[in-house]
This record gives sequence, C-alpha cells and structure tokens, in this order.
Amino acid sequence: MGKGLDRLNGQKDPNRIISQKLKALYSAVEQEGIPDKFLSLLEKLDEAEKKGAGSKTEHADE
Repeated sequence: MGKGLDRLNGQKDPNRIISQKLKALYSAVEQEGIPDKFLSLLEKLDEAEKKGAGSKTEHADE
C-alpha cells in the first residue's frame, strides 16, 4: 500500500514527472526569442498572401 500512497502524493507518479518536465520545456521555449530568419519568412508569406488575395479579387470582377 506504500507505493499507492506515493502515487497519490505524486512522489513517483510517472505522469506527474512527465508533466513537470513538459511544463519546464514549454516555459523555456516560450522565453526564447523568435529568430530574425523566421520573422523574415513570415513577412514574405504575409506579402505573398496579400498579393494573392489582391489578384483573386481582381479576377472575380471579370
């Protein structure tokens, strides 16, 4: 019954350990900055989407 109590208290519960490690990893990633290369790619994607949307509305009128 000792092992069951440990699990209830979260002492040796593998799910709790995994959860804590995932939270720590997420927190570390969340604090990282976004690389300039990635920001540049996002800006290019936004520009391409705007151009694509503009050409679609032009063709819709024809």
